[in-house]
Amino acid sequence: MTAATQPSLAIGAGTCTGEPAPSGNTTRLVYFINVFPNLIEAMIYREVHSLRAAGYTINIFSIRRPGDGLIPPEAEHLVAGTSYILPVSPWRFVTSHVSALLRYPLRYWQILFEVLGGTHARVRDRFRTLCHFAEAVTVLSAVEQLGVDHLHAHWALGSTTIAMVVSRFLGIPFSFTAHAYDIWRERLLLPEKLRAAALTVTCTGCNRRHLIDVYGADPARVRVVYHGLNLEQFQPRPRSESPEPVVLSVGRLVEQKGFDRLLQACAVLTAEGLRFECDIIGEGPLRSQLEGLAAELRLDGRVRFLGKLFHDELIEHYAHADVFALLCVPASDNDRDGIPNTLIEAMAMELPVVSTRFTGIPELVVDGETGLLVETDDHPSAVAALRALLTDPARRTRMGKAGRRRVRDGFTIQASVAKLDAAFSGVLAASRRDAKPARTKEC
Repeated sequence: MTAATQPSLAIGAGTCTGEPAPSGNTTRLVYFINVFPNLIEAMIYREVHSLRAAGYTINIFSIRRPGDGLIPPEAEHLVAGTSYILPVSPWRFVTSHVSALLRYPLRYWQILFEVLGGTHARVRDRFRTLCHFAEAVTVLSAVEQLGVDHLHAHWALGSTTIAMVVSRFLGIPFSFTAHAYDIWRERLLLPEKLRAAALTVTCTGCNRRHLIDVYGADPARVRVVYHGLNLEQFQPRPRSESPEPVVLSVGRLVEQKGFDRLLQACAVLTAEGLRFECDIIGEGPLRSQLEGLAAELRLDGRVRFLGKLFHDELIEHYAHADVFALLCVPASDNDRDGIPNTLIEAMAMELPVVSTRFTGIPELVVDGETGLLVETDDHPSAVAALRALLTDPARRTRMGKAGRRRVRDGFTIQASVAKLDAAFSGVLAASRRDAKPARTKEC
């Protein structure tokens, strides 16, 4: 958690500019994020950009800096305006904790014992929480000097632990956005975070039901805000009718994306004599395993693994594909997606999709209208769905246009930001009402 060099966290280090809010909105937020900005979480930097455009001042604290090659060109400008908590110099680590102990001697130990005594499934999770507590203390002074109104975190893991700890020290309300594995697999202090947060945002109705039914979250404090796209950046183009249509799939090469199921379906269609190509875009730990499976299924020349691509290159592949397929499944460790962002992007580009009735996907894909949905691990149905679209260009066109309308009507960044704005405004209004009696009494 320490390193020899680290720039100090300057006041306002997370703001893009010092200009007044363009819309008259004077709300100041701190966002805590695990790794920012990074390629596989485009929805977060899109959200930040759009909230700033709506007038919010957002200071960003990221626990870690993205690794080489993981910062998309469209988000490179955000690096300079982000405060990175790690690595932290030994001097700043010690002085920040000594200062916190002197200012809040009782509160320091109370908060530490509360978080260490919270819900942890494994011993190593307690150590993770100890580290996150320590990291939170190192940014207390920087956050306090910013004079912000609200704290928000993305992912219900270390970033939200830091937000919760800073909130407890400084009395600033906090909220967090829950996404996927952070509530289905990890669950790090999740019951405590749900109780302490003024608001929980999540990206699917399925996630919301899970948080309420399994963890007892207050339904009034859990809001669904779908990830949104800027449709201007996703403009479909006319597609030429090719004798070999292209099936496209995009995502991290991990178990829950179901790429092995897609390869097996491609093998059946190839054996039937159907002519098509399949492009798989993404990197991940299963790449060599999937390439081996493709070779075993004799899909060489039929399936291409194109690796990691950034936005402009990816748009080109969406524009020239004919069908988008992502056969999502639960991973063996219970990891799962909410609504994969690539499904939204594909539909915005007028691609009909083949996917599974799993987690929040049916909230996006209307079966038979914008694409075809099958049950997880229903291999014959997946083959039949791909066959149906590959052999029917008119149906592909019809479903593709319906898909873009679906995105336009409920999955734009403008709709997402409007919901976040309403949610943050409600929390801040309640916070001000609650604070008034206390201030009157002190006077």
